[in-house]
Amino acid sequence: MKRTAMFLTLAVLLAGCGGQADSDEPEVKEEQEIVTQDKEMEPVEIQVLKADEENGVTLENEMYQQLSAFLQSNPEVGVPGDFGVHPLTLANQTEGGQAMFFLGVNRLEQPIKNITFDYTLGVDTGDGIEYVLEKERVELLEPFAGTIQPGHAIPFTVPVTPEGAEVLQSITEENKVVKLENADFELEN
Repeated sequence: MKRTAMFLTLAVLLAGCGGQADSDEPEVKEEQEIVTQDKEMEPVEIQVLKADEENGVTLENEMYQQLSAFLQSNPEVGVPGDFGVHPLTLANQTEGGQAMFFLGVNRLEQPIKNITFDYTLGVDTGDGIEYVLEKERVELLEPFAGTIQPGHAIPFTVPVTPEGAEVLQSITEENKVVKLENADFELEN
């Protein structure tokens, strides 16, 4: 039951309308654009969403334990010195439909909150682009996500149409199209 409640809480993160990003704010980069570093990256830790914490969910929750194990075995997740998005999997929602499961990774030296961006994920077919998500507005606002601490990651979901889920099956490293646009977040002092 807790797992269902947890997933429902994550599923609340549906794309919404938001204001335009301030171009003076730091740019959010797609996690896939990792540049090889001379030194090994430290693994990030999973952080419980504020909404989950308010519902009694802790790091001992099965889903958070699985995410923690994933982060320990994949220390390269995230963009050094920035906030990044790491796609994980497509999941079935309890109320029907599917959602893409992501991690928002803070590798900045400061806590961040109120993160917003437009996310595009698609396949370049050679004749054009087929989309899983097209400029889907993602809002990781403080009342839901909390303030993401440095060296931490939070889970979030974005709903995917049945057509988008079908396109997702054909994505490869060679044909994928990923964009983060209109990104904005607040640095915590």
